[in-house]
Amino acid sequence: MAELPNQQPQQPAPSSEATQQKAPQVQNAPQKPMPQVQRISPFTQMLNDAIAASKDPEVPKIKEEIDSIKKQRGEVIGRIKDTRRRLNYKESESVSIAKLLAIEKAKAETEQKRNKIGYLKKLKNRLEFRISTEATSLSAEKELIRKIEEVNKELNEAYRTVRLERKSEFVKKDVEQYKAQLVELEAKIVESDKKLDELYDRLRKLLGIKKERQEFKPAKKQQPEHHQQLQEINLEDIAIIKKKKKADVTADESA
Repeated sequence: MAELPNQQPQQPAPSSEATQQKAPQVQNAPQKPMPQVQRISPFTQMLNDAIAASKDPEVPKIKEEIDSIKKQRGEVIGRIKDTRRRLNYKESESVSIAKLLAIEKAKAETEQKRNKIGYLKKLKNRLEFRISTEATSLSAEKELIRKIEEVNKELNEAYRTVRLERKSEFVKKDVEQYKAQLVELEAKIVESDKKLDELYDRLRKLLGIKKERQEFKPAKKQQPEHHQQLQEINLEDIAIIKKKKKADVTADESA
């Protein structure tokens, strides 16, 4: 009888949990943010093309001045954002200090402690003078130091409302300063917008380009919804509508 070849015992298949443990963990690579594509309106593109094609020496000068003002305007807008952030923080701080000050003043012992500030300062000066001038024993000097620490503790408590009042005044001055800065910066934005309008008007005249949009004036006041729809339609939509109408007419003629 032929002997069967030695067969090795089959090992059990690894469980799904063991497979998951042994499998290397692949970390998802951080996705890079998609670059934001700056959209240019058809009118702006047409203006840029006209500037590039123009041979008038005044055109590039006006364009350079426009770019310079727009850059300055962007910097001012950044300062406005930063100033508003600081103003919001200071206003919140002012509210918090006012609440703490109201709580401290509502305590009955607060006024008594404030009235003792002068006496405590004089007492502290006398104790410090005794330590510096009198030749006392070590135990007596330690006792004087302990009394000075107690006086300092009372002074800190007495000065609590005074410090809060001073802090409140400083914060209020900061708030007023930031508000004044905002008024000044916003005035610069208005001034730069006015200059840009004037420069763009000069540029359009030199290039022979009309303004991009025309204001819609409703003929009847009882149709506000229709007027709103007219304002929302731009030049591209009108061009698409005309193309569709032309295609429909061509189809009808061929039929």
